[in-house]
Amino acid sequence: MIKKYQSRSAISVSILLESNKSIHIAFIAQSNGGSVFVTDNESIQNALERHYKYGTLFKLASTEKDSPKESNRKTEEEHEENKDEKRRVTVSDIAAAKDFLAETFGVSRTSLRSEKAILEVAEQHNIEFEGLE
Repeated sequence: MIKKYQSRSAISVSILLESNKSIHIAFIAQSNGGSVFVTDNESIQNALERHYKYGTLFKLASTEKDSPKESNRKTEEEHEENKDEKRRVTVSDIAAAKDFLAETFGVSRTSLRSEKAILEVAEQHNIEFEGLE
């Protein structure tokens, strides 16, 4: 769980973790004059919420259940499952296919000089172009 803490000013606080280790937390200054600190570490979250200035100097602004890392991991797993499937892309001509490969995969346009080269790169990325016949 990711929690975001917010303050109306730029602050830093020292907190005591459950392991009796003291650490210093610096909130990141924002353009509106306030500051924020975001963490997914439960020990730090618990220590911040036990801090004597919690609720007055800073407070919990938001909570996010699913971390972005987990979301990315799920999409990567889905991508691996569908890796053998060809992706069909409709293009109007060979120039459009070249543009698609260059913009989507960062392939150098100079390496895509011939139709054969374009189709080979498309094959490497599991792309099948429709509309080139």
